Amino acid sequence: MFSTICLLFLLGFMFWMNTSTRISWPDKNAVMAFMAANPSYSRVAAGALFAIATGLCVGLMGAGSGLFAAVVILMTAGSVSVLFFPFRYFGSVGVAILYLCAVTLELVIN
Repeated sequence: MFSTICLLFLLGFMFWMNTSTRISWPDKNAVMAFMAANPSYSRVAAGALFAIATGLCVGLMGAGSGLFAAVVILMTAGSVSVLFFPFRYFGSVGVAILYLCAVTLELVIN
């Protein structure tokens, strides 16, 4: 569940970063290009992903610790995406593989 929450925050931050005029990348897929043309859609999608992930955190851990964890995960996802984005270390395939490995470890450990 935590890997899904982290993925939702990362995707939400990428949608939010897509609205920036200073940051652009040439190889956007069709969804990101459409969202960049309509920044309000991208902001709404980012807000929805943030709200879903925050709701999952609160539902999983309770109100106080869930909100604190949501803020910490949001700041971590933002830092990771800003740090790794210019170097193009992780593409969509890399993020998908990393997510599948994290989900597998979560299922094996629990």
